Amino acid sequence: MTAADGFVVATANVQQALSALTAAQALAQVLDAGPDLVALQEWYPRRWRLLTRSGSLRPVPGSRLRRGGDHGGRLDWCAGVVGGCVVGLDRRRFRLTGCEALVLSRPGRADRGETRLGLEPPRVAVVARAEHRTTGRRLAVVGYHLVHGVQQSGRYRLDRPRLAERHRTEVARLSGEVQRLRGEGRLVLALGDSNFHGLRLPGLSSAWAESGSDEGTLGRRQVDDVHASSAAVSLATLATPSDHRALVVRYPALAEW
Repeated sequence: MTAADGFVVATANVQQALSALTAAQALAQVLDAGPDLVALQEWYPRRWRLLTRSGSLRPVPGSRLRRGGDHGGRLDWCAGVVGGCVVGLDRRRFRLTGCEALVLSRPGRADRGETRLGLEPPRVAVVARAEHRTTGRRLAVVGYHLVHGVQQSGRYRLDRPRLAERHRTEVARLSGEVQRLRGEGRLVLALGDSNFHGLRLPGLSSAWAESGSDEGTLGRRQVDDVHASSAAVSLATLATPSDHRALVVRYPALAEW
């Protein structure tokens, strides 16, 4: 796909339990799909050095820029200090103008019995602002990862009320940020792992919504998604060593949005 035709967006949950070598293999598979914009989840600071192989990295929050160089050094990465969310942009097509953290939920009580001391960790999204180098269009890319274990048979679990309410709060804050960014006149893409099959964000189009696909990224569940100010042209899933399949979505040229 050429610059005139459109661009490619990918999101991948790369399981934190994977070794550094295996995580690097998963990342290489995703980057080989040629995304112009990419989001990663469960990519904590211990893996940051892997990102500097493909470009420059800016911690969020933080100001120190770390530079690197493989894959042509084509990507600018914004990496969350907390939460494991990362957003990458191809600097040949987008000029990064800012990175910031968005707190979706703070540490709190859980009711699924899987976490240490019964506490849920905070969920922190990463927001990258950029300009398209050719058209000058302003956009924002939001990488997120919402709390898991909240859905059963297509609806919120009644036996986990704290967790369900936590997820609702995260969705509300994510939706509010989308509306704020749209209010700035930006094209918005929100991509990541919602841990909720069928999640939709007001004002944006889900890549799955009109695809007619019954594939999933976690079994048959379509929990990984790209929500954008434009409908997608096509989508495909990509098997990696992670427990989630990566999602690769093609979009039309920004001039058509």
